[in-house]
Amino acid sequence: MWKASESRTRATIALAAVVCIAVMMLTVGVSASATARAAPTPPQPSASGAAEVNSQFVQYGAGSHTYVVKPNGHDDTADIQAAFNACTSSVRTCTVQLEKGTYHTAQVTVNGFQGSFVGAGQGWTVIQALPNLPPPGAAYNTASTPFWAGTPGPSNPWPVLFTFVGGTFSVSGMTVTEPYTNPIASPGWYWDPDLPAGVTATDLYALIIVTGGQANAAFDHVTVIGAGGDLSSPLGTPSTFNLADGIVYEGMLLPTGWTSAWGDQIPLSGTFSLTHSLLNRSISAVWVQNLLNATVVVASNSIQSAVSQGFFDVSNSQLYFVGNSFTNIMYGAAVDGIQSFYKTDLLPSTVYVVGNSIAVNWEGSGAFFYDFGVPSTLSAVISGNTVESDNSCGCYTWEASASVGGESLNSLVVTGNRILGGGTGIEIAIGPGVAVGNTVIGADVGVGIYGGIGALVSGNLIKNSSTWGIAVQTVLGTPINNRIVGNWISNSGAYDLYWDGTGTGNVWIGNVYGTSSPPGL
Repeated sequence: MWKASESRTRATIALAAVVCIAVMMLTVGVSASATARAAPTPPQPSASGAAEVNSQFVQYGAGSHTYVVKPNGHDDTADIQAAFNACTSSVRTCTVQLEKGTYHTAQVTVNGFQGSFVGAGQGWTVIQALPNLPPPGAAYNTASTPFWAGTPGPSNPWPVLFTFVGGTFSVSGMTVTEPYTNPIASPGWYWDPDLPAGVTATDLYALIIVTGGQANAAFDHVTVIGAGGDLSSPLGTPSTFNLADGIVYEGMLLPTGWTSAWGDQIPLSGTFSLTHSLLNRSISAVWVQNLLNATVVVASNSIQSAVSQGFFDVSNSQLYFVGNSFTNIMYGAAVDGIQSFYKTDLLPSTVYVVGNSIAVNWEGSGAFFYDFGVPSTLSAVISGNTVESDNSCGCYTWEASASVGGESLNSLVVTGNRILGGGTGIEIAIGPGVAVGNTVIGADVGVGIYGGIGALVSGNLIKNSSTWGIAVQTVLGTPINNRIVGNWISNSGAYDLYWDGTGTGNVWIGNVYGTSSPPGL
């Protein structure tokens, strides 16, 4: 994802994803008809051990409490916060239920929520951010001290509409939106302690964030919508955003005595899923960062008009992006990630990008990953996706880059993808990689091995590349021991096969092609 604060240019498995989703399904509470208008009296154990409750706000379900909040037409912040406060004070799992209607709210912070946050359905229950949301507390909003250095809450409202700290919960059946160009009131909030004094933002960091040290969160049938704002995507593209992220799962809290606002953040462990949801107009619709021992499933969603989705710095974690539809992905990538950017000594992790439909423009790409660690700890599987350049929106002048690949990864497997459009269709750079059984049509370069080491490129169909069908060359490193075997390449603008003569141990066997440089590859 692109963020000034982080210099982000962020850019078989289906069964495993289903299993992960099933494991993470959480109990949904039973509806009740009470109304949360003020902080209810938390349940108190009686002499018999039963919970005594204020029946004005709570009705028993099957082993749970349900707090129903009705929209009041002006500012629902206190009512929603009161329901969550009562829920987290309860001795039982509970539900905060929103009825049909539009709710207007400022920042809400929830600690240790155990239960369900449910609406009447997407488009039926609408949560809309109020204008002129308060900035973080002054002590945590300076050039050297960021908002996440302080505990989120009324005295330090993070630039996030809903902040969940820890807990095990589900969110479903609602639309969350921010319609205002500059939602955070002056002076805004500081992007990054490393930026010059006075550089602040008035966008939202996220609409919903899950943080803490341990949390489990399942989002299903949720709509997240941003609007135009003060954040511009790179390279002068016409899109602007008032929302950096839609839904975030990120370890952000800082320990006592921290010295690096990004490097010292406490990692977040647990499970996270986002399914059957619509996310539109944010720089990153979904973003995960600084994870340890985590499982993330992003499946069967529609993600529209975004720069990129993905991750920074995951350790001993598995990430699944499966069966999503991405449209109007600009400059970044539908799924991208950077490993060992702020953190070191990360444990091996794998990201799977499987069976997605991806339409890109404005130099957007399908999936791309980088690992700056030595040794590399990130592996990636990119399989069964369709990536296509699409200018149906009429909103770009540069050729889109319908490409996938990785740089300096521990391993990269690219299989069975259909890649249609400009850029390098498949890129393997600096490290190992396998590209087998892909179709690449109309790329600038069909497959580029840019300093790959021990890569295998086999059984691919490559047509109509504007320059080279398959290229092996020193770009980011020296190509060594790469094998180009049994590919079908035709109608390339320059050469079907190209090798710049650098590196050693590179072999070309059994390819069907028309032209090559040097001849006879």
